[in-house]
Amino acid sequence: MNAEQQVAVVTGANSGVGLAIARQLLLLSPHSPTLVLACRNEKRGARARAHLLQDFPSADIRLIELDTSNVLSVQTAAREITSLGRLDLLFCNAGAMAIKSLNILGIIRGLTHPIAFFESSEALVQQQGLVTPDGLGQTFQTNVFGHYLLVHKLLPVLSRAKGRVIWTGSSASQLEFSQLDYMHIHGLKPYESSKYIVDQISQKMDERLRQKGVRCFVGEPGNVCTSFLANIGVPVLQMLIVVVFYLMRICGLQRFTIDAQCASAAFIYLAFARDEEVDASQKYYSCASRWGHSSVVRAPLECCTKDADFLISKLDALVDRFDQ
Repeated sequence: MNAEQQVAVVTGANSGVGLAIARQLLLLSPHSPTLVLACRNEKRGARARAHLLQDFPSADIRLIELDTSNVLSVQTAAREITSLGRLDLLFCNAGAMAIKSLNILGIIRGLTHPIAFFESSEALVQQQGLVTPDGLGQTFQTNVFGHYLLVHKLLPVLSRAKGRVIWTGSSASQLEFSQLDYMHIHGLKPYESSKYIVDQISQKMDERLRQKGVRCFVGEPGNVCTSFLANIGVPVLQMLIVVVFYLMRICGLQRFTIDAQCASAAFIYLAFARDEEVDASQKYYSCASRWGHSSVVRAPLECCTKDADFLISKLDALVDRFDQ
């Protein structure tokens, strides 16, 4: 690896928005970076790497096994990444929503507010009570703490490169959170709670990381047609959602990005924008025109200082607990 060659790590890079981010980095970087695909499933990661190498045969693309719902996996991956000597971009993109079934009543109620409905998970019943072997809420650890611990472990190489941490947020992060159950083990909406946490902690993280020369931002991919509904075996519903999303976008609703490439726009902007062009108090949204031309808009990041301080203290305590 060239001493000046940048290093970018994308978690959850085997498909969807993560794979699109990886592809756009290779396509748009002035100097091809060392690209690390950090994936839970090694076979799917290898397949993604092979596809990228078909289009970018001279690229330096590496595969690291990373399961953000497992502390040991995060620690092992962090050591491998640290061995590269620097880290310019860390995309905290890996995430999961544990779906139990369709919510028929939610679907019926959604007919009264279709736009908000398709920007939410009202149509789905999420699994409750899921806990990892580490004793943490599964969705919380996968979407939040695994990445928070990874940032902590990688801070020396991030600082060396004056790097950036870029979280994947969600428009679904609307007040499905309780301090009494901050891991949302017992709640109905663990995914929404986890994305609310991302919004709350990112600005506080930026304030802390800036002292080390590192920045922290949140991007939001919009409404994307990914394969998560395949887990409950409803391909007809998936097709219907695609049709509805296109209708929404034709009607001028720019948040319906639909495809992963459009959805990656905010993250690529945050990767390449100059320091004076980005602001950690803003959230960056991928958007698409009626005809699929991507753009990026920003809006103030909605943050509750009380929740943010509470969450940072809880996450720091977990880091101390596991970082022995």
